[in-house]
Amino acid sequence: MIPLQRVEISAQAQNLLKRWTQRVEGAGASGQAARELWGDAKAPKKHVRAALESMARGAVRCMYCDDSRGTDIDHFEPLERAPLRAFVWVNHLLACSFCNSNEKNRKYPVDAEGACLLVDPTAEDPADHLTLRLSVGTYDPLSPKGKETIQVFGLNRPELIKGRVDAFVRARSILRDWHGLHQDAVPEADLVAQALLDSPFIDVVHAMTRLKPGVAVIVVGEATVPALDTWRTVHSRSLRVGQQRVPGGTAGASCNKSVTDDTLADDNLPCQGQAARKSKAGPVRTMQNYALTWTDPTGTPRSSAVAYDQPSAQDRKAALEGDGCTNVQILAVRPGELPEPRG
Repeated sequence: MIPLQRVEISAQAQNLLKRWTQRVEGAGASGQAARELWGDAKAPKKHVRAALESMARGAVRCMYCDDSRGTDIDHFEPLERAPLRAFVWVNHLLACSFCNSNEKNRKYPVDAEGACLLVDPTAEDPADHLTLRLSVGTYDPLSPKGKETIQVFGLNRPELIKGRVDAFVRARSILRDWHGLHQDAVPEADLVAQALLDSPFIDVVHAMTRLKPGVAVIVVGEATVPALDTWRTVHSRSLRVGQQRVPGGTAGASCNKSVTDDTLADDNLPCQGQAARKSKAGPVRTMQNYALTWTDPTGTPRSSAVAYDQPSAQDRKAALEGDGCTNVQILAVRPGELPEPRG
């Protein structure tokens, strides 16, 4: 489990969710009413899913196990416990069907004061409550909340443990390959880095970046330490705070039409990104992407093969300049757009 950045949904979508909350209240604010209304809420679910998918990593990974595809919208605080939170945006996370139905289901442990004992990866850093033992692939608790989180989400089920152990082997190899390409300023380095960031069990790489130097050499081995040190400089920022996906050019997801009624948009139409678009209710927020161009030490013009957020672009620029590259420029780009190398 890694920290993820929750996007801000549009004012139109917020108003739509608020109206459906009012419906739950009008129906008696019971768990049954909330579940029935949620089952019928095609347009709200479409907006929630699109926003959650923009936050998820890789191939829309489950926000709990980081392995399987996130197929279900999970109500973090269950409907039976908090029916009026059925349509509250911050109460939604994306989960695989196993984590959602087989493991968490309607569980919501609380302490003696009624405070939740589950980690919400969009609201706090899971590493404050969990630690991943890389060599064996298991999570150990650092707090009561960590203990309940491991148990409720089944984070130490056998298939996840094996997946993390295998991912640890792959990550060390990929990091060493990436490091060689990065040192030679080969454009493929960016593609390799993005493939690693999008892979399942990215919590393994996240845990590796948090190792202290004296421990890292024991855990990952001397051959991998230089690659890991460079990776921390270039890419660890996105792992610390969570990196927003931008499918179809969106960070805060919305649909094509503005809110004029409860459907918000034709339920037969897919939700689309907000990038470079304004609704009738006013401007919407988008996530700006950045790419880089530079000249490598051999005098060859280069450009990045992936886009970054602004802090990561600044980190990448510093790393390139540290490697002897010149004329390093950060360019704002549209989703899906990358610059050509400049001579």
